[in-house]
Amino acid sequence: MLLTRPLADLRGPQDPRQRLLAWSTLVNTVGMGLFLSAGTIFLIRSAGLSPAAAGIGLTVGSLIGFGAGIFVGDQADRRGAREVVIASMLLEAVASVGLLLVRDVWTLILVATVAAIGRAGSGSARGALIGVLAEEGKGPALRTYLRAVTNVGLAVGMLGSAVVLAVDSRPAYVLMVLTDTVTFLVAAAVLARLPHLAPTRSTSSEGRWLALRDRRYLAFTAASSVASLQYWVLIQALPVWIVLRTAAPRSMAALVLFVAAVTVAVTQIPATRSIDGPRTAARLLARSGPLFLVAWILMALASGPSAWVTVALLLVAVLVHSLAEVWQAAGTFELSFALARPEAQGQYQGVVGLGHGFVEAVAPVVVITLCIEGGKLGWVALALVVTVAGWLCALIERRWPHARVEPVAQAAAG
Repeated sequence: MLLTRPLADLRGPQDPRQRLLAWSTLVNTVGMGLFLSAGTIFLIRSAGLSPAAAGIGLTVGSLIGFGAGIFVGDQADRRGAREVVIASMLLEAVASVGLLLVRDVWTLILVATVAAIGRAGSGSARGALIGVLAEEGKGPALRTYLRAVTNVGLAVGMLGSAVVLAVDSRPAYVLMVLTDTVTFLVAAAVLARLPHLAPTRSTSSEGRWLALRDRRYLAFTAASSVASLQYWVLIQALPVWIVLRTAAPRSMAALVLFVAAVTVAVTQIPATRSIDGPRTAARLLARSGPLFLVAWILMALASGPSAWVTVALLLVAVLVHSLAEVWQAAGTFELSFALARPEAQGQYQGVVGLGHGFVEAVAPVVVITLCIEGGKLGWVALALVVTVAGWLCALIERRWPHARVEPVAQAAAG
């Protein structure tokens, strides 16, 4: 009985439109995981950029393009989400193949800007698409399933990137970039099989920038964006901490990321099955903070002991961190839909993407400064910041007008 329930959940939705969305998500996130782990190394080892130039190019490009999500999301609400998501993915494919032309920081800034516009646009328009396709009363279940699919795709992609990094040759990196490009094209082709979905807003709707006038939602966006710093601790701070501050073998820097991806993929559905609306989502989000505190204290303590003790501490820390990530990510994801106006999901998802995109751009400076330069106290300080941010998200949900509970399901029904 304990095994049959999770397996039943993993079969996914029965609605063929939702199945197409899930397949598109899986293909897209395989490419994401492939490039996320090895993309920067490609720019340094294959494109010939220095680490500083690669960092500057990626950061500047991201800052220029990340705000496009609001405008693209608004178009998804007004013109139909299917076509806008496909167009954004095609733009991402152009940016991906454009990486093969990068030889200097200026070209990288141009390519990174195009990629950021496409990424922000596909994220917000995909949010509108999820809102339209959600069945009445089953919005949280669909979103939880898509998060599980996302993490499976990331884990598969990270395995592929490990092979690329092991080979460490120009042909291997070129193949990686081309594979990433193909995943965008295939994901867009899968979504092209969906029928046209009617817009959720007309040009005569009340005002235009509803999300930008929604102060409560802006407060939620700010708090959840700060809480999202947890992603970059694992991806950026921990590998550097392992290599520079611990006695663990360098291979642990890659191993912990793989263990985290697999753990999140496996636990996503069972650990978040209790989410049935905004209140339960907020509860899990608030509980994630203390778990991050425990995980990051264990990571900080790994800087002193022998290699074997260090490895044990790191593995336990990553497992705790992964459960906290599942709760935090699922809670944020659910609230980002449940607290939004149903007719403007694309625009609201664009606002969330704007906040999280800004944090993504500044995260390297924040997490490296606190966790690496700040030492053990820096790890604790960042954990407390993330914990408070999660509690603020839960507080905002408690004070939200009750009329907006489960809006996505109501929009889908209408």
